[in-house]
Amino acid sequence: MHEQLRPSGLSAVGSLPWGSHFCQFYGVQEDLVDSLVPFFKAGLDSNEKCLWVTSEPLPARDARTALRNAVPDLAERERRNQIEIIDHQDWYTATGKTDPDSTLRGWVEREERARADGFAGLRLTGNTYWVERSDWNGFVDYEARVSNTFQGRNIIGLCSYCLDRCQPHDILDVVANHQFALTRRAGDWHVIESAALGMAKEELHRLNAELEYRVLERTTELEQAVRSRDEFLSIASHELKTPITSLQLYVQGMVRAQARGTLTPEQLNARLNRVQVQCGRLEKLINNLLDVSRADARTPMLQRESFDMSELVADAAERFAEEFTRVGCQVTVDAREPLVGCWDRMRLEQAITNLLQNAARYAPGSPIHIRVQGEGPWVRIVVRDGGPGISEKDHARIFERFAQAGSEQFAGGFGLGLWIVKQVVEAHDGNVTLASRPGAGATFTLMLPCD
Repeated sequence: MHEQLRPSGLSAVGSLPWGSHFCQFYGVQEDLVDSLVPFFKAGLDSNEKCLWVTSEPLPARDARTALRNAVPDLAERERRNQIEIIDHQDWYTATGKTDPDSTLRGWVEREERARADGFAGLRLTGNTYWVERSDWNGFVDYEARVSNTFQGRNIIGLCSYCLDRCQPHDILDVVANHQFALTRRAGDWHVIESAALGMAKEELHRLNAELEYRVLERTTELEQAVRSRDEFLSIASHELKTPITSLQLYVQGMVRAQARGTLTPEQLNARLNRVQVQCGRLEKLINNLLDVSRADARTPMLQRESFDMSELVADAAERFAEEFTRVGCQVTVDAREPLVGCWDRMRLEQAITNLLQNAARYAPGSPIHIRVQGEGPWVRIVVRDGGPGISEKDHARIFERFAQAGSEQFAGGFGLGLWIVKQVVEAHDGNVTLASRPGAGATFTLMLPCD
């Protein structure tokens, strides 16, 4: 009798039963190497037949090189036909078009042949990067049939989906057709369980209904807003994350302090007041999200008021103090000089928050320096980290909407954070620049006129 549980090779997953069909969302080539190499090494070590169907951004040549580093005798295993590494064109579209029935039969035939050859079963993966938008619905229907096909067979399948090519509702389709999903956060893989999927669906439907209502209220923008609906949802998810993150940090801090018995009534009131402020920011964000989604309005609408920029930056850094501590970043803030100007407080707070989140996510364990200073009629805001740095060829691209640099540093997410920073700063007639090179950290500089 064959073993019921098989090692996945992935610490976030552990062991899996035969018939498992799960997926992962990746950002760049390094994510695929980080997950698929240990996945196949575990299969090879467990006497499984392995089939790796590749696509950009990790073609067969690069996949073979990456796996060889972990499996020195890879060439011998290929000679024994224990593993095949092939391009997607030789599997999914060998006849010139996608044939779901033929593909499903192919998996079954490979499993039966593998067991006849003395292997424990079949371990496989396919990268969906090649699927065109026009073919998406058909491919989703195919994926819905895969789990039933694998059931009762000695097969374990891992499907890879590039986040850059997935729209928000696509993610729901993907997770619904797999037993669970993997996603990478701060360099670690995390499992999205089916229960979480149900909650995510409910929340997305609620947000969608609320946003549609607000679109109807803005009758002069209705036609463009409807055409931009899919883009709008992805932007909404990013914009809402900023105050939600702050709320989570405050609540987590209160829970920890309460558990330690160190939370005084005065501290509790102060933190609850901060939570209330963030709830107000959430409401204000929802009221203004449509400004970002308008394709014909390249500049966000501003609601200017007079305030101290040094105070705003210092408050933003204070909100992220616990998060910086969690990721091992020592933060210094030089914002002592009052610098009063007339700006949109909410949008600039969002831009600063995006820069701080960027530093915490991509430069963990490094020092973070934040400085605010006046230069005549201008205010200069500098956020410098000691992280891995950014290649010069990516400097311009990372400020583009949905663009991601071709490095592990910018894996995951929708690629909107720095684009929003640029849009907000330029709406104030300012500019944002980046100074960075690999291995030397990154310095983001915002220049804003005081009027």
